[in-house]
Amino acid sequence: MHSVHSYVGQTLDDKYRLERLLGQGGMGAVYLATHLGTGRAVAVKLITPAFMRRRVFVERFKREARAAGRLRHPNIVDVTDFGFTRAGRDSLAYLVMEYLDGCTLNNVLEEERILPLPWVVGILEQVCSAVHEAHKQGIVHRDLKPDNIWLEPNRLGGYHVKVLDFGIAKVVEGQGSAAGETFEGQYAGAASNTLEEPLVAGSGDEPAEHGAAASQESATILETRPGAETGRRSTDLTNRIVPSPEPTVHEAEVRGSTEIDTPAVLAGTDVWKAGQGAADLPTAAAATGLTHVGALVGTPRFMSPEQCRGEHLDARSDIYSLGVIAYQMLSGTTPFTGTALAVIRAHLENQPPSLRGHNRRLPVGVSTVIMSALAKDPAARPQSALAFANSLRANATGLGPLYRRAFALYCEHFPKVLLLSLLAHVPVLTAVLLTIGAVLGESRINDLGLGRAAVLRISIAIFYFVASFVASSTIAGVTAILVTQLEVAPLRQVELRTAFDIIRRRWRPFLTTGLVVSVRLFLGLVLLVIPGMVLLARSLFWAPVVLMEGLEGKQALARSRALASRSWPAITTGVIFLVLVDQLIRWLAGTLVGLEALPKHGLSANVLSKVVPLASIFYLPLLSMVPALLYLKMRELGGETLTEVMAQLEAGAGPRTRWEKRLRARLSMNTPSKST
Repeated sequence: MHSVHSYVGQTLDDKYRLERLLGQGGMGAVYLATHLGTGRAVAVKLITPAFMRRRVFVERFKREARAAGRLRHPNIVDVTDFGFTRAGRDSLAYLVMEYLDGCTLNNVLEEERILPLPWVVGILEQVCSAVHEAHKQGIVHRDLKPDNIWLEPNRLGGYHVKVLDFGIAKVVEGQGSAAGETFEGQYAGAASNTLEEPLVAGSGDEPAEHGAAASQESATILETRPGAETGRRSTDLTNRIVPSPEPTVHEAEVRGSTEIDTPAVLAGTDVWKAGQGAADLPTAAAATGLTHVGALVGTPRFMSPEQCRGEHLDARSDIYSLGVIAYQMLSGTTPFTGTALAVIRAHLENQPPSLRGHNRRLPVGVSTVIMSALAKDPAARPQSALAFANSLRANATGLGPLYRRAFALYCEHFPKVLLLSLLAHVPVLTAVLLTIGAVLGESRINDLGLGRAAVLRISIAIFYFVASFVASSTIAGVTAILVTQLEVAPLRQVELRTAFDIIRRRWRPFLTTGLVVSVRLFLGLVLLVIPGMVLLARSLFWAPVVLMEGLEGKQALARSRALASRSWPAITTGVIFLVLVDQLIRWLAGTLVGLEALPKHGLSANVLSKVVPLASIFYLPLLSMVPALLYLKMRELGGETLTEVMAQLEAGAGPRTRWEKRLRARLSMNTPSKST
């Protein structure tokens, strides 16, 4: 039988020449290889011949290849090939992956301990994007942890995140795969009420020394093998290439997962089983000859309660793990520490310590989101990885960046927003001209008689009110659509026609709901200012709700109120900002035209007082961008994904060009069905 070093220099399937050993673990080794056809460096993972004779490990290897290979996502390590071959008399299975530079998140945490909140949000957004794609394909990772999050330099001074190690991923039956395959229950000797694969022994995730005795709280005693070249001990291989911590070594090594593939010596140790307390397991070799009896899968510190109990897992188990990772990045420690069994019991029975107890500077909203991801009940957690990431982002950013973003969008797209405002203000311009005409021809109007003059003045005032309402509502609705498009689909060309098409399709509910809102606000502001401000805050999002969510009337107002209730401080601040800026700009406009210097009841003052409000042509689009961005922020605070917004926008229209359809198409590809 060959050693893992003996394969160096050999060529697999006439395609991959193994250049050197990068590392080895319990069931095989990883090599730096050269693809002979392209000369590209790749990482090749082999199962050693000893394990090729055991179906459980071959099936696990197949599962890793299928789980990672079927996923096509920029934040998931790329698996390019899988196959079986022979090297001399040995049968080998191999998996080919991209060769990565950089380091793991765990390497960063070992030195930094606590990361700045913007770093945490940026990393988790990319991780959640990858995990969400896996979940859409029916794949639950089951071993998310900092060791399986890779940070690769992006050549721009930053990093690109890759999620690694789908070796113990669970393919949910009936999802993603055409064949609906599942690998659950294929591990020989796995008890039906336990998880299938072993945990790391001892404290935390570090493997036990070979042949060492386990403590009473250890889950298993594990056999490990020294890593290649560096002398580090590792466990099961994963598809990550990690730089060696020794500064004198300029190669990569494979650091093992805490999911162990070597036979576990279960000599009467305790494993927490579903539906019971600690159980004494039989000696594996002597009693049953089975190697995985009562074993658990995953890394204890990052396992969900249902994973610890050995229950059926879905995407929400991974969200719990994401919560633990976020907790560690922001506090410097995981919620529960200690021996494997102690950590498992804590996941099952104890509430995690308050995150803000470790980091008082952390925003309350961020702490709340992360603690919700650590809920014992899966139903109480964010229901998708993207929802978790969006909620985290919304709570991590204050209103300052939102106002800056509004101003940046206004400046960047000033020609379009000015055109929008001019078109929307056409009725207002007409009303202003009529009002000025009434002022200049006041003597002639009085000649019509008291009754007719009053009717004419009231008609002009109503027309002016309706025109102002139509202008502000149109600008608010169109701006909300444009801002949403710019935030969610920045590659799409910004066109006013698209937004006006949506308004044309929804004009009736948009008009009726807007009239109701306008009358309420008018009465509220006339009777008492404070109730009017409250009504303004509660109905701030009526326009985007009607246009982008298809609601109207009472339902639209209730939805707007529900969105605003997610953060009343932010909404209150936003409303005060809008009112103050509006009054300030009106005052500045009046000062610039010299209105205050004129006699209050003179003809010139009356004419200029009618013209000054036209300054809204320039600033109303800017003010409308603030509610539009607040609308998106409130959706994110509730865990709603922004992709849902675009889906609602495109429900009636859809992409108009082929390239837009391709960019909006799903990146991942399902496993093709086998034709018979």
